Amino acid sequence: MKKFDKGYIYANLLSDLFASLVLLFAVFDDMLLQGEEQVTVNVTVIPWMVAAWVVIYALFLTYRILYYRTSGYELTEREIKCKRGVLFKKNSVLDYQKIHAINKKQTLIHKLFGVAVLTVDSGSANTAHQAEITIFEKNKIVDALLAELHTLRENGVRVTDGEHVLLTEQDSLYRFTSKTKWLYTAINMAATALGTVITGILLGTIIGICYRVLKLDFFGTYLITAVGIVAGAMLLFSVIAFFGTVLQSFVGYYNFRITKRDNDLEIAYGLLERHTNSFSYDRIKGVKISQGLMQRLFGFATVKLEVIGYANEVGDNSNVQLGVLVPFCKYREVGEILSRILPAYIPLPKQTVSPTFFPFVSWFLLILWSIVGTVSLLLAAVLAVCGVTVFVTAIVVSSLLFAGLLISALEGLHAYLNYKTSGIAVEKDKITTYSGGFTKTVTVFYKNNLVAVESVTTPLRRKAGITSPVFHLRTNALTNEVKVPIQDAAQLAVWESLLKL
Repeated sequence: MKKFDKGYIYANLLSDLFASLVLLFAVFDDMLLQGEEQVTVNVTVIPWMVAAWVVIYALFLTYRILYYRTSGYELTEREIKCKRGVLFKKNSVLDYQKIHAINKKQTLIHKLFGVAVLTVDSGSANTAHQAEITIFEKNKIVDALLAELHTLRENGVRVTDGEHVLLTEQDSLYRFTSKTKWLYTAINMAATALGTVITGILLGTIIGICYRVLKLDFFGTYLITAVGIVAGAMLLFSVIAFFGTVLQSFVGYYNFRITKRDNDLEIAYGLLERHTNSFSYDRIKGVKISQGLMQRLFGFATVKLEVIGYANEVGDNSNVQLGVLVPFCKYREVGEILSRILPAYIPLPKQTVSPTFFPFVSWFLLILWSIVGTVSLLLAAVLAVCGVTVFVTAIVVSSLLFAGLLISALEGLHAYLNYKTSGIAVEKDKITTYSGGFTKTVTVFYKNNLVAVESVTTPLRRKAGITSPVFHLRTNALTNEVKVPIQDAAQLAVWESLLKL
């Protein structure tokens, strides 16, 4: 069994250096820095800190060496084997034909030592949070293993005399250009700004009522201070969100490319952490096209994949962008992009519309105004007992009613968008669902990945012949449901019979 590359030790020891220093200062912070008015350094503590750091780093070094000595991998005739671990040993064996996803990851520290991490996943629901096989090797060897495992997954048998074929650069089927990244940043910032403005209006209304109408000067002073702190925090959040979006666009999605190799799809991206995720087309279980409110207004979208064996946690490393196929594009260009990458998953035009609008808002308005009415009566009674004037009571109750109207208006807009969006299309074994209010989602999947269809309804809706179908997909996601609100029950029954569910 071949051992992992020694670069694994050096790369992790460099990471451990920073971890040990952070741990050291966290423990010795109070003893090293003393004094309240004037902070001084306690020099007598430094030798103890150095000794403690030597012990901590020696433990890290011992662990890395033991991990290197006890870990390794092997490609046999029909399966790949891997063992790793020190205190808790893990031995994994995976048949080539059961491989679902093969992913490569290379951080900035890995690049310094010329190594990369290769993870191989079976797609089992029991191990959806991590990959079965994790290998630390030289970057070129990982590329060769990627190519060889793709071939072995199709053939199932390894020919020891065969040559390793390195992956070659191909024209990307989609590129995330700098212009698109700035648009992506602007749209995200617009969404953040909208939330800030709405919150500011609500806070301004509260201040006006408490400070001007109720004449509660003492209370109003503290309220204005609190609102100022909240406004400052929101502004700071907006600035952080802006830089976070820029970093995500230009660093996280650096050199984003999608390439095809035979029956395999490869998605690569990242500057500080370079990810190369590979899987075959038959592992794809669905495609989701989503649009946030601002994306809907300006006609943009994000395309994500549902793939078994393509989880968010890979090995010992987190990767939150694994499901992204197209980070950002014009909505009208989705069909064109998918025709190059996944032509089988181009969405079907919507064949149904929601038959009525009222059920989209009925339950929400009933619950909301029951709460508003009850609270208004209780509040009016309490103010009357406390001797508050009728005018002030009327202002307070009116403010509560105004808040209820504002919430109702927002929910009404959300429900109207959902009413106009929702629908289903079925063509042979292919199903496309449309749903969502402020956030629109189009999901494309096939009958063979459909576990069940559930009808959610009420006695009144059953009488009216309407229901909300829920499609349960076969994926390893925590939630694998696709719900389409308020559809014609008779039409759904016809589709169920056609799909033989």
